[in-house]
Amino acid sequence: MSKPEHQHIKALKFLLIAPKGKKDSKSNQKPLFNMAIGVLVSITPPQHNIEIVDEHFGDPINYDGDYDFVGITSRTIDATRGYEIADTFRKKGTKVILGGLHVSFNIEEAKVHADTLVCGEAENLWLTLLEDIALNRLKPLYDSKDFAPVKEVLALDYEKIAKASKREKVDGTKSIPIYVTRGCPYECSFCVTPNFTGKLYRMQKPDELKKQFETAKKVFFNANGKSSKPWFMLCDENLGVSKKKLWESLDLIKECNINFSVFFSLPLLEDKETVKKLVEAGCIMVLVGFESIKQSTLEAYNKGHVNSAEKYSRLIEECRQAGLNVQGNFLINPELDSFENMDDLVRFVGKNNVFMPIFQIITPYPGTTMYWEYKKNGWITDENWEKYNAMNLVIRSDRYDPIKFQHKFMTSYYKVYSLKNIANRVRRNPYKLLNLVTSLAFRKNIREQLDTFEKEHNIRSK
Repeated sequence: MSKPEHQHIKALKFLLIAPKGKKDSKSNQKPLFNMAIGVLVSITPPQHNIEIVDEHFGDPINYDGDYDFVGITSRTIDATRGYEIADTFRKKGTKVILGGLHVSFNIEEAKVHADTLVCGEAENLWLTLLEDIALNRLKPLYDSKDFAPVKEVLALDYEKIAKASKREKVDGTKSIPIYVTRGCPYECSFCVTPNFTGKLYRMQKPDELKKQFETAKKVFFNANGKSSKPWFMLCDENLGVSKKKLWESLDLIKECNINFSVFFSLPLLEDKETVKKLVEAGCIMVLVGFESIKQSTLEAYNKGHVNSAEKYSRLIEECRQAGLNVQGNFLINPELDSFENMDDLVRFVGKNNVFMPIFQIITPYPGTTMYWEYKKNGWITDENWEKYNAMNLVIRSDRYDPIKFQHKFMTSYYKVYSLKNIANRVRRNPYKLLNLVTSLAFRKNIREQLDTFEKEHNIRSK
């Protein structure tokens, strides 16, 4: 939280924006607010006037607002749109600060669109930046490496966030974001976490976490007959680093009387007591990176020695029987996966009634070890950031024509959201309303993207 000495700084009026890329998902599986913006609002001293605009919810931008500065945070998929917004404000003479995942790893690209860049986690540099703006001594770069490391998970001030944002209260089918932990000790090549948030694993203080749940319920949740509990999206990079700490977190969450979803490690689902604790704590779904059902592909990802399609099927069914939805994430790689492999995956998902399955074309996001490797070897064929939504082929494809490969991927993805597959999943899995609502939103979004792709490339749909 803000320190008392900073409360004497001149009051500022500023706008924080979460831009939305043109090819970003239109599904309703999105948090109620951007977490990076939520953190900044929470630690800002009380004298400042903050507005939040989130384009993922259709919020309009007032380019003529009387702001001391505008802050924009973006992922890679949102970067181009973020630059457009920044350029418009700067033409009107408003100072612009750019930050977020993409900007942190693309400084040379981003600096032409901003007065100031923020790189890395901003918790320990934000108050310095605000003071520098108030005293008219703003620097061109604020790098988290030049400040003390962020060693704790700061509590979110949900009342301040609600006041600054345009969000109304939601029922239990829309998610409220929260952190229980930050960081991850592992170094997966396709993940940006070790190079941004870092490997230091930090946990919320129990009393502060409970208070946040209660405040978030008060300001953001509207109970109704179909959803008497709020749905929280745990935005942790890795909740289950150790079983002991995981169980401690689940025991605490159980006391808060909520439903929640979370990214989760597959090996922990093999422990039936952990699955039981997840369900008892209110977990309605876990997102698990299955990556592939093809053994040779799993071996290429260094997962073949512990994972297999047979194990996936068993764990999905065991979790289902325990009352837990398993949302599977599958990677499609043009160097490793054939058209026949995609057909096999569609059949696997249908046979196992995988809850809200996610298909992604392997994508080397800036800031990941994979990106630097692919960039060095010349394997990246497209750096149009609008296409970095894991639905577009942006890397070299030697085995297949790139257009045909992407079309096969998209049609396969759409097949797992056929009305028949959705009906079977709703019938078999727990939390049927959530399953139905989210599946229909996914189906609509994939269909729109497929239609656009076919129109762009003059492909006749079968």
